[in-house]
Amino acid sequence: MGNICRSPLAEAVARAQLVQHGLDSVFTVVSRGTHAYHLDLPADPRAQALAEQHGLALAAHRSRLLQPDDFQRGDLLLVMDRQNLRDVRAKAPPHAVGRIRLLMDFVSSPGADIPDPYYGEAADFERALGLIEQGVLGLTKHLLRLHNAGALHLE
Repeated sequence: MGNICRSPLAEAVARAQLVQHGLDSVFTVVSRGTHAYHLDLPADPRAQALAEQHGLALAAHRSRLLQPDDFQRGDLLLVMDRQNLRDVRAKAPPHAVGRIRLLMDFVSSPGADIPDPYYGEAADFERALGLIEQGVLGLTKHLLRLHNAGALHLE
């Protein structure tokens, strides 16, 4: 929503996964918000502390809002919950709607939300990060399967 909690963590986790699998030169990952609550602000301090504990790069993050050209550039637009799914699809041009998915669609619980930890405690941020890690791992496996099947060329 505000691009200071879940999505920056997801961006950091995805970047780390791409590096680990040698895909960082193939894919670009950016995070955006659906609401202008915290524009140009760093990630929530709780998200920053958690990222640091897990060796994730989050210090340089600044909140950004989803822009119309993101629908042109993004091959896949991932959201954390069904409300953001509705919001992003409502803003999307018709040709981009099919590329907007929940991150948790790439694990065994498709359609599941990653709860927003903003009004919660440190444990809520940990839970969100755990779900994000599951989702990103599932996404990475999906991309690698597509590549191995010849449907995605990673050069």
